[in-house]
Amino acid sequence: MLKNNELISLLIKKDLTFVTGVPCSIFKDFLIYINDTGKLNHVPATSEGEACAIASGYYLATKKIPMVYMQNSGLGNSINPLTSLLDKAIYGIPALLLISWRGEPGKKDEPQHIKMGRITLKLLKTLSIPFSFLPPDQVKAAKEIEKAKLYLKKNGSPYAIIVKKETIESCQSKAEEKNIYSLTREEAIKIILANLKGDEAIISTTGKTSRELFECREIKKQNHRTDFYVVGSMGCSAGIALGIALTKPRKKIFIFDGDGSVLMKMGTLATIGHFLPKNLFHIIFDNNTYDSTGGQKTVSNSADFSRIALACGYKSAKIATTQKELVNFVKTIKFQKCPSMLIVKIKRGSRKNLGRPTKTPQENKIAFMKFLQNK
Repeated sequence: MLKNNELISLLIKKDLTFVTGVPCSIFKDFLIYINDTGKLNHVPATSEGEACAIASGYYLATKKIPMVYMQNSGLGNSINPLTSLLDKAIYGIPALLLISWRGEPGKKDEPQHIKMGRITLKLLKTLSIPFSFLPPDQVKAAKEIEKAKLYLKKNGSPYAIIVKKETIESCQSKAEEKNIYSLTREEAIKIILANLKGDEAIISTTGKTSRELFECREIKKQNHRTDFYVVGSMGCSAGIALGIALTKPRKKIFIFDGDGSVLMKMGTLATIGHFLPKNLFHIIFDNNTYDSTGGQKTVSNSADFSRIALACGYKSAKIATTQKELVNFVKTIKFQKCPSMLIVKIKRGSRKNLGRPTKTPQENKIAFMKFLQNK
């Protein structure tokens, strides 16, 4: 496998020192190494489209080529700027795209990655973005990066390097950060479920939030029909919940969200505040990290979600940092004016033996739709 310090050295040698993007588990250790060493200028973005814009600004200001990293699922978020900003027919902005290949054909992966994995290379061809693969060997990797750099300088438009699983070595972070909050996300979910009536609809965001909600139901031997597990479509859980809340006004709708997910589609808060559903409860589990892709930091520590929600039109917004505060909020939920937001400050990480939903997305959808028709 290609060592992190080798890849960093190759990028520095080619003057590719500015990086921005949204993490993937395939880049987990690479990003840990970047943050620990500080050898590259790293600007984490909240969405892949935003990362393309940041990279464009860097190029316009410096004439130097930026690098944008993303999971291949993020190609969808980046298509607009790739075709209307960076494309040679518009402004012609060169950028090295480092794209992980989840759902690679013939490799086992989660259901939300299968379709994009199958069409990733076709999509790049449709976008007229040439690509190559990052070899796990330093000498070969140097040749691919050199080829990419030559193309970028000559053509003034994006070039993609595809990164497969186990191409880059794993490493441990040298920087140890203390968890300042006592609650885990799984504990918080259990507390919330224990204090609800059981007839509420819950839309949970992609990643470990949905995985933990599913396992909480399994442990309690509860039915999953009230829960909609968003296994992909990061940032979309709030939009899904709003669509349900507006058409099912008599049913209480809960969003189990994450800080990274909210940041990616923060405009949804304004839409919720405009339509003011009186049955929508938005709970954000905030640990300042992308927990599901390896614990890379989000920018939530500088975003005051409660004030943002109120400014967008939410009727109430509170913060819970302890079990007592969380219990008090859930017990008084019927008195909350909606739309209502609760930000639950939680510690980073999850238990190592956390499983995944055993229901297929189709099975989940059918059961959930039947539940919604009951009232």
